[in-house]
Amino acid sequence: MKPNATVYVLCGFIGAGKTTFAKQLEERTGAVRITKDEWLIRMVGNDPTIDGYADFDARMCGLSRDVAFHLAAKGIDVIIDEGFWERELRDIMRRRARDVGARAVVVFLDTPIETIRARVARRNRNVAPDAFTISEDCWIISPVLGAPGEDEDTCSPVVSMMLQKNLIADLFAGITTRH
Repeated sequence: MKPNATVYVLCGFIGAGKTTFAKQLEERTGAVRITKDEWLIRMVGNDPTIDGYADFDARMCGLSRDVAFHLAAKGIDVIIDEGFWERELRDIMRRRARDVGARAVVVFLDTPIETIRARVARRNRNVAPDAFTISEDCWIISPVLGAPGEDEDTCSPVVSMMLQKNLIADLFAGITTRH
């Protein structure tokens, strides 16, 4: 019998450090990292203002999640590197994990908005081929982010600070032991 997989669900705003954290988590745990933005950029480029982008993004979210849960059903740990701004989406991810016999670990990257703004400005000055150009007006949607509530089972809300201080090993210890 295959061991139960873990589905890491990363939650945070644009520039919070989700992909950086996902890459470190992948290295540390061996989980398969699914970063839908990287897939989407390979398909349509890194300008999210193109016609039809919202449709492409929605389709890629569906595809990447389906792949993630297919792997989890086979006992393979996965990291879903997305924003998961709404609680409803996080609840769906928890349900889908449960439905395939996996456990969901929601990791909230609670990064200060000043840090996010600085990161996005730096990213926009030198956009990497695997990153999106972020519009300066993206801040108008920041209130959409619904931080996980106290009643949600999430990992430490200080992930970003730990990343900055290179103390990520302590967080991983908590993730790998938490149910």
